[in-house]
Amino acid sequence: MKVLVVDDDKIARKAVAKALEDSFDVILAEDGPSGIDMVKSELPDLILLDVEMPEMNGFEVCQSIKDLNSQYKDIPVVFLSSLGSMHERLKGLEVGADEYLTKPFEPEILKAKLLKLMEFRQDRDALKQQLDDANKAAFQALSGTSEFGMAIRFVEKSHSIGTYDLLASQFFKATDQFGLNCSMMLKSENEIKFFTSSKTNPVVSPLEQELITMLAASERFNDFGTRTQINYPHVSLLVKNMPLDDPERYGRYKDLLPFMIEVTNATVRGLNIESQLIEQSHNLGKSFDVVKQTLIQLTDALQENQESVADIMNKMLMELDEEVPRMGLDDDQEGYLISRVDTAVTEANGVLDSGSNLKGSITNVIRLLDHLVEQQNQMVDKAVASKACTDEVIEEEGSSQDICSDEDIELF
Repeated sequence: MKVLVVDDDKIARKAVAKALEDSFDVILAEDGPSGIDMVKSELPDLILLDVEMPEMNGFEVCQSIKDLNSQYKDIPVVFLSSLGSMHERLKGLEVGADEYLTKPFEPEILKAKLLKLMEFRQDRDALKQQLDDANKAAFQALSGTSEFGMAIRFVEKSHSIGTYDLLASQFFKATDQFGLNCSMMLKSENEIKFFTSSKTNPVVSPLEQELITMLAASERFNDFGTRTQINYPHVSLLVKNMPLDDPERYGRYKDLLPFMIEVTNATVRGLNIESQLIEQSHNLGKSFDVVKQTLIQLTDALQENQESVADIMNKMLMELDEEVPRMGLDDDQEGYLISRVDTAVTEANGVLDSGSNLKGSITNVIRLLDHLVEQQNQMVDKAVASKACTDEVIEEEGSSQDICSDEDIELF
């Protein structure tokens, strides 16, 4: 351990050096300014100061050292002076001294006091280091809790997000708080979308798109330098500034990001299914419309056929009324012919009446199809409107329950 002795008395300096030389590395300064310079150049472990010195007294030297910076102000200072009144001792305490000893001194006592003081300093430094470590651990714990809270907040929102753009935007809100620069690829059934958290360059470059796409088919985790890509079936996230210099943060992000991406992957899968259902609903509506039009055409054709049959029957009856008397038939033959024609006309009218009933049934089916198509369209419109409303609320950080509530539509 290095001790700096500052004393303008040459004999006193030598006496102190002799008393301490077997336990300390002693360096000497003959006045205050020289002592201050040696503190800067030698950085001693302890400073032994005389009070009465020319140019700068010991109190001024001590105050100057304490005022330098944190590197020097924690060096223990011991006054060794022939002045030992309460006033001098209080003055020494005021300028930051750790001990005040008087001359003349006993070498062994001086050495023992300085050793004890150094032991005290070591204990103090150890406690300070423990406190720093505890504060750091507490800060890391708070940081981890805050980051986990942001991840949970994203998860809470994700189930009601209705678009890929908003999903990526909400994901990047969390990663921005983590201090991460990211790009993301989302895969729907029909297309691939790329997003970036960069505000200055909001477009993913073609090279980066190619890289993400190539790595998406590889391992779950891909680390290369400060970049890490995490892959799920519908989501690939490229982090471009992983904190390799902070293992604790790096480990937290390696745990949090897969958790968030797995939720994102489930949301994308849900959006894909929802999109398919909406498309299927639109197609079903179109199919209903085709069936409806076909039934209308059949009804019109049936109506035309009925009218044609009725016309034919009426024309036939008129012709028979004119021709039968001219045929020269006897009464039995004429009666039989008239009877058969009447029977055929009756049966034909029955068939026409059945056709009218069939037309009524078809009309009822058309009405039911109209009702189903209307209800289907209302359900689709409500689903789309609900998605848009929820997305708007999420963007505004509001509560979707109050703003987007609506009565359910009954199918029948």
